[in-house]
Amino acid sequence: MRSRVTTVAVITAGIACLSLALVGAQAGAQGKQESARAATASAATPKLADGHPDLNGQWYHRIGPPVAQLKPGQSYDAAIAKPIGIAQFNPGKAPYKPEYVAKVKDLDERQVQVDPAWYCQPPGVPRVGPPQKIVQTAKELVFLYDDLNGNFFRVVRMNAPHRTDIEASAHGDSVGRWEGDTLVVDVTNLDETTWLSDNGLFHSDKTHVIERLRREGDTLHYDVTVEDPVVFSEPWKQRSRDLKLMKDYEIEEAPYCSERDASHLQDLSHHGNLR
Repeated sequence: MRSRVTTVAVITAGIACLSLALVGAQAGAQGKQESARAATASAATPKLADGHPDLNGQWYHRIGPPVAQLKPGQSYDAAIAKPIGIAQFNPGKAPYKPEYVAKVKDLDERQVQVDPAWYCQPPGVPRVGPPQKIVQTAKELVFLYDDLNGNFFRVVRMNAPHRTDIEASAHGDSVGRWEGDTLVVDVTNLDETTWLSDNGLFHSDKTHVIERLRREGDTLHYDVTVEDPVVFSEPWKQRSRDLKLMKDYEIEEAPYCSERDASHLQDLSHHGNLR
């Protein structure tokens, strides 16, 4: 009986050792794979001389390719319907305080009458969306936009305090800092003439926007958090967006926005918006 117990104990111990060895081998293999992926991502993400990721380049096109680059037989309407980059982005539900829900609903229903962007006004931040093109230096970055309402730009001053000597504006005052390989853009001094997105999403002049941009290879991850203590019950983290580096396109000068449709409105049908 004693011999049988001893044999069983030895076999059990052997199985346990083998299981531990297998688990260790699997963990080691997984660790090597993760290290390899991290090394590949790091190698594929170009950096500037200061060690920060290189964000230079055009990251998406607003409403489709230039006419000269349409495919044979493809109409421009079809190109707009399936644009390169982002179209009909849904940022998610904004956390308005209960007392402002009715106002949002009213503005949404009358969007074609009251939407500032419908009448050639600047879209504002974050409605203008992620930068379509970035020009980067150590001291500042320039965000360029080929918007439905024309060309816009923002200057992001690095490691600088917010200005106190300027008036509030549609695109506010942007300052940036690096958190590791993530560019964090802090936006304040936004006036209340713009919307945060479609569908009546108004805001107050106390709005504070945080944008985060992180490059991995030829992909730019873009995240936005909006704080508005006046109309929101909590910060609003919008859905993330991933942008691809576009190597064969350039931002083109947009025509001047001229409102010509307001007098022809027949009903309150929403207009399409490719922001």
